[in-house]
Amino acid sequence: MGELEVSRATVFGFGRTGRAVVEFLLDRGVEPFVTDAGPLSAEARDFLSARSVPYEEGGHTLRALEGTELIILSPGVDPRLPVLEEARARGLPVVSELDLAAGLLRDRPIVAVTGTNGKSTTVKLVEAILRSLGVNAVSAGNIGTPAITIVDRRYDALVLEVSSFQLEQSHALHPRVGVLLNISPDHLDRHRTMAEYEAVKLRLFANQTANDIAVLPGALSRKIEWIKAKRVHYEDVPLPTSTGFAELLPHNRANLQAAIAAAQGIIPFDPDGLRFPELEDAFSLPFRMHIEGVLGGALVVNDSKSTNAASTIAALRGFTRPVVLILGGRHKRAGYDALAREIAERGVRRTVLYGEAADYLADRLRAAGVGAFTITPDLPAAVKCAVDNIFSGGVLLFSPGCSSYDQFRNYEERGEAFSRLVCSYPRFKPTARI
Repeated sequence: MGELEVSRATVFGFGRTGRAVVEFLLDRGVEPFVTDAGPLSAEARDFLSARSVPYEEGGHTLRALEGTELIILSPGVDPRLPVLEEARARGLPVVSELDLAAGLLRDRPIVAVTGTNGKSTTVKLVEAILRSLGVNAVSAGNIGTPAITIVDRRYDALVLEVSSFQLEQSHALHPRVGVLLNISPDHLDRHRTMAEYEAVKLRLFANQTANDIAVLPGALSRKIEWIKAKRVHYEDVPLPTSTGFAELLPHNRANLQAAIAAAQGIIPFDPDGLRFPELEDAFSLPFRMHIEGVLGGALVVNDSKSTNAASTIAALRGFTRPVVLILGGRHKRAGYDALAREIAERGVRRTVLYGEAADYLADRLRAAGVGAFTITPDLPAAVKCAVDNIFSGGVLLFSPGCSSYDQFRNYEERGEAFSRLVCSYPRFKPTARI
């Protein structure tokens, strides 16, 4: 594989990425061993057993290092684990799935997009823009398709969504175009401090040269001296003037500007040639400010993808109508004082809190002078409370601002649960107009 001759490899983590890596290894005649920190599902055990893949679950042990020649990490695995330090001490190469894929993709241009918020939308916009220009582009990475699954596909350009977890593990990623959308507090349970989180995000540009392009906001660019690539400040990129683009919310205007700058790094074009219908689907990704319909005269918006405070702030700023907000899950330690101030300044009619973070968030709201909030135990109770407080002409906004892991496996499962709950009300109408 790449520059390594490997007959046995250990895969750390068996989620979506880990499974893709196992299939990749088996296709190339490499014997995998799987180690996962938690319990595997019955379906996962059946998958591995059917392919005679040995595994351990419920924790990583030294068994994972025995007889292996390569360690491959899934994004959720902390590269500082003691067992990985032991692997390095034994001279075993430890690589991320992203770097493994990048080593096999050197002959094709990569656009890599990171940031606290807006990554998925921007990735899909870049892909859609390039395709509208006749470039056979594909998207992969943190957006849901592991990069390792597309190494054998034919295409002209790869658009990768790259998370901070992936960048923390990465040493080899070299994008022709690197896009950093924004940085605000997130994942401090893993990265510990904002300084560490920022440093991880900036690793996107570490391997770029003067022949590459770095797309980022000007305010951030001016603080960083070491980037070698040509810099493009995306807020300076003009938006298309054709119908549809002027109605975009502020965060999506920024996403589109960054996407245009990135696509121009692959093929020159005039943004005024873009047409909104060709890009519209990229602005309507599941659980990203998705309009479910109308309930009691209030617009219902499902923003389950909001997993940090900054994304909820952006969501609130997208509305001039009065808002009833559902907020909660497992908090990430930072950014919630700013969110509480935003809730106070915007006069949110009621904030409904639920889940592990409810008491923590309530303290932040009290400190900001917000009194109109209710604590509920779970999402069904939160939705009921929110519905009891909605009014015609307002917005019921589900933008949790926290991870889903207290009560759900991921934000998709959480978003689907919210959708089912609101759709169950007899007054609900699946339309975007009131």
